[in-house]
Amino acid sequence: MASFLLGLLLPILLWGLEVCTLSFDGLSGTLGLLKCRGLKPTSYGVEISLGKNRKGFAYGNPSERDYLPFAVPIFWSGNIKLTLYREGLKLAEVTLKVKPLQRGVSRIRVSYKTDRRRVWRDYSLIRRVLREYTPVRYYEARPLFPLRYFKRISSPFGVRRLVNSRAVGFHKGVDLAAPYGEPVLATLSGRVVLARNLSLTGKTVVIDHGWGLMTLYAHLSRIEVKEGELVRRGEVIGRVGSSGRSTGPHLHFGVYLNDTAVDPLQFLKVRLKPAEGGD
Repeated sequence: MASFLLGLLLPILLWGLEVCTLSFDGLSGTLGLLKCRGLKPTSYGVEISLGKNRKGFAYGNPSERDYLPFAVPIFWSGNIKLTLYREGLKLAEVTLKVKPLQRGVSRIRVSYKTDRRRVWRDYSLIRRVLREYTPVRYYEARPLFPLRYFKRISSPFGVRRLVNSRAVGFHKGVDLAAPYGEPVLATLSGRVVLARNLSLTGKTVVIDHGWGLMTLYAHLSRIEVKEGELVRRGEVIGRVGSSGRSTGPHLHFGVYLNDTAVDPLQFLKVRLKPAEGGD
């Protein structure tokens, strides 16, 4: 990740033990990190706010030296306030200058009809799953690319989507065109919280990596894990397909932190934990 250091968070109001630096690429729709030392085995939180809009991120029992991830929604830009808390008590505050992610437009024409009631039911299910929070952290320091082989990026993160000239939001993941049946790998360890065949996303798997971090794998031809199952980083969880509303074999790969979609390609470059023996 092309990150830069914004300096120490000032001031640490309680005992002056926590010292954090900020690693963030300055774009909306991306993941940032507070790289901290002197953390205690208790609960911490980060809140980001833009006007009346607020989003919170929680961390249970971090290591003494640890990274606390946060995510800036794709529609947020300008001066965003970030506040660090310990057990609900404010420790520090800093202002982020966030630039809007440069996005294009994807125009799709389809001739088939969709069951809107089923679409809304499935969409609500995914949103409900992505809002769940697990205080236990499963994930490793480095994410793994979810495919051993793919042909190209067929649709990037963040593009505005028009289906039959009607706006349907933005692309919350990245589409990776790949051969039908290509193994799909868990990018990090975690617990499978969704493994079902849905209307738009087809055969879909969602993995909870803890601390609000989840990954989504859609349009699979086959699901090879079950809900509630613990999987390891690099384990095969399914196969590339074209199920659901799809125009060809590909993997739709999405990354979410507390139901905030972030750019998966930027995420794959981020170190999520300190390196052992020094950073």
